[in-house]
Amino acid sequence: MTSIRMVALADIEPDDAINARRTRSDEGIDELKASIRAHGIVQPLRVRWDAAAKRYKIIAGSRRHRVLCELATDGDTAADEPVTPGFEVPVLIGDVDDNTAREISQAENLIRLPQHEADTYETFRDLADRGLDESQIAARFGIEPKRVRRMLALGRLSPLILDAWREGTLDERGRAIETVRAFTLAPSIEEQERVFTKLTKDRNLHGHAVMLAFGGADGDVKKWVKMAGLDAYKAAGGAVTTDLFGDDHIVADKALMHRVAQESIQAKLDGLKAEGWSWVSTDKDLGYYWKHSWKREKPGDGKATADEKKRIKKLEKAEAKGTEGAKGELGALLIDIASRQWTSEQFAKAGAVVEIGYHGDVEIVRGVVKPAAEKKASSASSSGAPKEKGPPTISNALHQRLSGQATLAVRQALQQEPRVGLVALLAGFITHRRLHADSPVRIYHEGFAKKHGEDKETFAGVFARLSDMTDQELFTVAAGCAAEAVHLERTSIGRPPFNSDGAPLASAINPVKLTGALLEAFDAADYFGGASKPFVITAIREALNDDEARKAEKMKKAELTAFALANVPQTGWLPPELRAPTYTGPGAIPVLSEAPPTEHDPDFDEIDEEEAA
Repeated sequence: MTSIRMVALADIEPDDAINARRTRSDEGIDELKASIRAHGIVQPLRVRWDAAAKRYKIIAGSRRHRVLCELATDGDTAADEPVTPGFEVPVLIGDVDDNTAREISQAENLIRLPQHEADTYETFRDLADRGLDESQIAARFGIEPKRVRRMLALGRLSPLILDAWREGTLDERGRAIETVRAFTLAPSIEEQERVFTKLTKDRNLHGHAVMLAFGGADGDVKKWVKMAGLDAYKAAGGAVTTDLFGDDHIVADKALMHRVAQESIQAKLDGLKAEGWSWVSTDKDLGYYWKHSWKREKPGDGKATADEKKRIKKLEKAEAKGTEGAKGELGALLIDIASRQWTSEQFAKAGAVVEIGYHGDVEIVRGVVKPAAEKKASSASSSGAPKEKGPPTISNALHQRLSGQATLAVRQALQQEPRVGLVALLAGFITHRRLHADSPVRIYHEGFAKKHGEDKETFAGVFARLSDMTDQELFTVAAGCAAEAVHLERTSIGRPPFNSDGAPLASAINPVKLTGALLEAFDAADYFGGASKPFVITAIREALNDDEARKAEKMKKAELTAFALANVPQTGWLPPELRAPTYTGPGAIPVLSEAPPTEHDPDFDEIDEEEAA
């Protein structure tokens, strides 16, 4: 028989001989202590009387007993009652032998039906609804406030979603927890239920689809947040829905987040310039080869002194508190320390690069030497005079952006050229195995290895639909496919988009349509803002006249850019990188279909006779 009674803590002790837990573990002990401190002993200990020891020996509940002993030692409380040797503990007393006691101990540790997570989270939500804040709930259960915040977000989901989770119908892919977490990004219960109903109907209910429905899973935003941080975005007045379980935060103003990220990078560039480098740049403005082939200077010793380390800590604390001037003073100190690593000769010769990774990780690389500077230094040391500079060029980065605009323009124009599109499509398909870098149309036949896309239309459906089309309609479809495959973007100024294989394709397209598409795609603000003065002045000379170009030479860059934007685009001018072979606008080189006839000159006959002699 068993009975429940209250027994003093001092009259209870463990029984290692029959306890199924042979290995002492601290895992979860802090949470258990917090729970007993807040709620007392909820589940009675199972004990039996030991006449020889005149004590109750524990069959099951050793961890609860251990926590009570620790609370007593610390002078702590359980359910607001001081834990002392006389603290009354609820116990379930059984009169069993050793074998039975050991079996009961094992059964209590083994046969446990865990509570569903949804039930747990709803319980935490109820505690919050009763007026407990996150820190109070965390203290009562011995867990971190951040974890409580996550649990409350899940507990406040729509009952429709929580019930589907309990029933196991939330995610057919077996990742229900990811789907549940994604729903916490919704702005309201109504939006949760709307998206749940739609995705369930579409048989597309999974975490990524839920995030997309609420504006999450945006690669650009994730990258910008990584670059600048959410705090900077919030400080600029931006609103955000925070992803409590990852980094798929949803920003209300994407343009603002982009601007904040750019400003963050510019601040880093300004800081590097303040250090004394001869030039600073982002990696994307240097092309591909700088990282692998450009020389780097080696730094010297630029470590902070003991006093400086103490000062840095004080300034960091002051900056965190918002003390006026602390941020600027800290920045100046760090620059001063960093400058000791480099000599004045290195500062004059080299530069610094802000490298932005694919996911937004920012790394600063100092001491990078441009090949031109290296050659100049080498030439000066050998001959005493630098070599003559070659003609100026635009940056590889600007060239890449222009070639990207060319790609979009050719795509637009090609869609209106059915026969050319079909020829381009077939040519791209036939030559895809060569993977030629300059091929203007790239069709990849991946067959069995191709991953499944998101298109809902089946091959049979497409085949039937296309089979009913006329030849002209098929030409139009083919042109559209070829247009989607156009790829003229180039990363180096040595490879113009309309050079080599790109020229025949551009020449075959109606010149009026192609030029119109190019003019529409041309980003004049980006070009005139990113190109150096000689290129902008050349554009003004070609589009307007020599007089305006001479006046423009006296303008500062900002004024020059504004003038060019206001006067050049409407003339139909395009930069050389966007001039297809059929371009006839300002600056185009006249092409004669055949050489003009020449009159016979007897003087040349005499020269020929002298050479023959």
